[in-house]
Amino acid sequence: MKLVPGQNCWRVETAARVGLCVDGECYFRRLRQSLIAARRCIAIAAWDIHSRLELVRPDPEDGWPSALGDLLTRLLERRPELEIFVLLWDYAPIYALEREPLSFGEVPWHKDAGQRHPRLHFILDDQHPLLASQHQKLVLIDGALAWCGGFDISKWRWDTEAHRADEPRRRDPDGDPYPPFHDLQLLVDGEAARALGELFAERWARAGGGVPSVLQAQGANRSVDTGAEARSDPWPETLAPLLYEQPIGIARTLPEFADQAEVREVERLYLDMIASARMLIYIENQYLTSRAVADALRHSLSQPDGPHVLIILPRETGHWLEQHTMDLIRARLLSDLRDSDRYGRLHSLYPDLPALGDRCLMVHAKLMIVDDRVLRLGSSNLSNRSMGLDSECDLCLIGENETARTQIRHLRRRLLGMFLTRSPEEVARIEQEAGVEQDAGDEDVRGERETRDEQAVGGDASGTGATESASAPWGRALARLLEDERQSPEPLDAETAHDERLRLRPLEPNLDPEWDRQLPDERLIDPDRALSPDWVGDVLVGDQHQPHVRWRLLLGIGLVLAFLVLAALWRWAPVGDWLEPQRLAEAARALSQAPWGMPLTLAAFVLASLVAVPVTLLILVTTLVFDPLPGALIALGGSTIAAVAGYGIGHYTGAKAAEKSLGGRFGDLRERLTKRGIFTVVTLRIVPVAPFAVLNLIAGAMRVRFRDYVLGTLMGMAPAVIAMALFSEGLLQLLGRADMRSLALLLAGGAVVGGLLWFGHRLLRQRG
Repeated sequence: MKLVPGQNCWRVETAARVGLCVDGECYFRRLRQSLIAARRCIAIAAWDIHSRLELVRPDPEDGWPSALGDLLTRLLERRPELEIFVLLWDYAPIYALEREPLSFGEVPWHKDAGQRHPRLHFILDDQHPLLASQHQKLVLIDGALAWCGGFDISKWRWDTEAHRADEPRRRDPDGDPYPPFHDLQLLVDGEAARALGELFAERWARAGGGVPSVLQAQGANRSVDTGAEARSDPWPETLAPLLYEQPIGIARTLPEFADQAEVREVERLYLDMIASARMLIYIENQYLTSRAVADALRHSLSQPDGPHVLIILPRETGHWLEQHTMDLIRARLLSDLRDSDRYGRLHSLYPDLPALGDRCLMVHAKLMIVDDRVLRLGSSNLSNRSMGLDSECDLCLIGENETARTQIRHLRRRLLGMFLTRSPEEVARIEQEAGVEQDAGDEDVRGERETRDEQAVGGDASGTGATESASAPWGRALARLLEDERQSPEPLDAETAHDERLRLRPLEPNLDPEWDRQLPDERLIDPDRALSPDWVGDVLVGDQHQPHVRWRLLLGIGLVLAFLVLAALWRWAPVGDWLEPQRLAEAARALSQAPWGMPLTLAAFVLASLVAVPVTLLILVTTLVFDPLPGALIALGGSTIAAVAGYGIGHYTGAKAAEKSLGGRFGDLRERLTKRGIFTVVTLRIVPVAPFAVLNLIAGAMRVRFRDYVLGTLMGMAPAVIAMALFSEGLLQLLGRADMRSLALLLAGGAVVGGLLWFGHRLLRQRG
């Protein structure tokens, strides 16, 4: 595999030194050392950050604070030329309870400029599409040193490599304990660090911060005379470099937004790495929901000479919501991968620590190692959103010499041994006994082995003398390493409750049938690009309904225009005298005030719907006759009762009658209605792929779950009913008097109705 700028990476730059930290105790301690060494500039790009995070535990009492916020403040006080830039995702409200409050409290990046140091610059980055996030995790020092990986400088991240269940130092800033947490971070300097500095400067400018001069002066690694503190090299003194003079590929994901073009280098790099693998793909990741990655792995597993795939994931990804969305999507993909695993080369595992009980170790790393030759680490998850929606940054290095391959192999053995409570040396011994060659990932070694194999076969055309596949030794080694772990976990008893031995257990793709049925297409939960009406429409209902929807949309627009023209004629032309709108209004008012008016209207609504009168027209008439609130309630109730009645008719008459009504679209709608639950019904109510009455017949004929259909109808019809009620109120007021209030109300209602119609049209229009 090769790193190709413009395809699977942004740039390839050389790092004079490459370092790596496994887990938070290593990373946060070395991060603190590099922060203390800063003289001119500290730049932080983060998904999350917490000012009270204790970087070292216990406090080393070296004269510098151990909490992040206090440390940054002290550095600014002691270093008159130092400037600090913090770029934090302007996060979604769903994460508010997990974040440090930015609107109050004693935090260094407080929104009140009077409480923030003048040389601490802070921006909430909202320059991204709807539902996207700033997910890059970078810390840059003086333009000469750069940290990049999966770590945010936030709570719930610190842990030791031992990942003990009872680690007393593993507490958040409030003093509460949390489960073990695993992650990794790379450190680079030289040209690679300067390139990451340029990346940060570009993001800072896009977020509205301009380009400060200190961010433009990359790599001017000069020190300030501060006596005993003077250091020109910010590299952490206690971190030994992993490699020297190593080319580093920088891969990004950037979503299409404003004038920013879409960048999918992260995705391309994943696909190229998987395609290049011959022996072993080693993966640690928080998620596994990417369709593109799953398809690539599926293809690899289906090949007779493909690699073994070892995927280490957390048992659960997070709270209840993630468990019923991302974990469910993961289970679907794992099930598909199992079906493609014809040769038994898939190993999907989770780290198990019996002493944790119901809790689990969080695997937060974003790591992939291929054939002990290619190492990539960064911020991207194996999720759809990391491929095209969130901003991401990964680093990749290829071991072109024996030293680099040895270091990559040692790291992989160290990590695998950590999860199995084995030493790297024991892992190496088992692999060598299984026949794994140390340079099995090297192109030259593979070529030599293939030549030997061909000579051993001796040209036997029958294939009876064929040797085993190149990845077979890895299969034997993994079987030896995992043989004790494949057994089902024993019930937690008094002895295992204190078992601190970490092990790997098979991660089974357990699918809850009800949740699987209700969950929509995974691309709507975990989108791989910025949401647009065209794309959502293609995902939900496809583009084959365009002619039918176009007709319905034109009809709806025509009705709205007709009412606007009629309103103008009533108000400003003689036709108003002929139709006497006052009398019509009085008649409508009398009907609305009569005790039998509401039930009569409701019955008429249902009967008219059953004979295929457009439901949009019925809603408009109902909201014109009654006041907005009762009219909306009657229209919504009438729609629901009509849906139930049509459902019953369809259930009784069966599929043939429904198919006759719908024609060629019957099969597609049947598949969509029976495949998913409430969400699909809501979508089909908002996006009119079939007439209201026909859709009711189809649902009944197909035995769609009654509860789903009723709830989906209520949820899907409510927005249109409210919009029509608003429009009707404005129209009636305009008929009586042409003042600004009534005109504004009419325009507002018309805008809502028009917006719904436009969105529906865009949603179902074929992408050009």
